[in-house]
Amino acid sequence: MTDQDCNQVGGPNDTAAYIEALVAELARIASANRLHMLHYLLEMAREEAANVARRDKPAAARSLR
Repeated sequence: MTDQDCNQVGGPNDTAAYIEALVAELARIASANRLHMLHYLLEMAREEAANVARRDKPAAARSLR
């Protein structure tokens, strides 16, 4: 992904949702390879990204997930 691509994602919430998906995949890879501390840290990053992705969204939009 280039810098230009990053600016076209759709704002902070969409960017955080994208990061959440990427980090979730990395966490799965770390877990599969028994990299426990790395898996833990990636899961913390995933949770933070998920929280940011949901921030300031209307309740109806959040309930669709």
